[in-house]
Amino acid sequence: MLTEEESEQNKSELMKTQKDVQQTIQNRIKKIQDIKHSAEVRKRNTVKEKAARVELFTDLIRSIERCQTELLEMMEEQRKAAEKQEQELIEELEQEITELKMRNTELEQLSHTEDHLHLLQIHSSLCSPRNTRNWPEISMKTHESLETLRRALNQLKDTIDDKLTQTELKWMQQYAAAPPEGAERRLKE
Repeated sequence: MLTEEESEQNKSELMKTQKDVQQTIQNRIKKIQDIKHSAEVRKRNTVKEKAARVELFTDLIRSIERCQTELLEMMEEQRKAAEKQEQELIEELEQEITELKMRNTELEQLSHTEDHLHLLQIHSSLCSPRNTRNWPEISMKTHESLETLRRALNQLKDTIDDKLTQTELKWMQQYAAAPPEGAERRLKE
């Protein structure tokens, strides 16, 4: 049989155990609340970060499209300038051909003339070389086109680097000013 003193001691131990169990229950409830709060904070932060990433990529896409437009416009301007230069060269060549044909016709006519005196008078002027232009080789300047592309891509790379740096700075400033919600809470075991 238990004595009254042993019974009191057992009751005291039971109460202490019950108090420990209740404290453990409270700790677990608090842990559940912390986990739920952390999950909610993470969800809100993820939504904000997704929006920031969408904005960043939208800016990058706009930059790429702007760079593409500028590159295509520059290429079109270069094409037009080259076509204008080619047209001018063609016109000059056609003019020179016309003059050479006229001279050839004169030479042909003189080769059949019987007027020796006239032939002697104009011989030196017709047989002397005319001032003809030394025409440059016409070539496709693909290296310029590649250089234009290289410059455009380097400019785009610089733009992307700038946007990423700005984004990083923005995030660092945001978190330095106010740590992410829930960062101060630590989950207890």
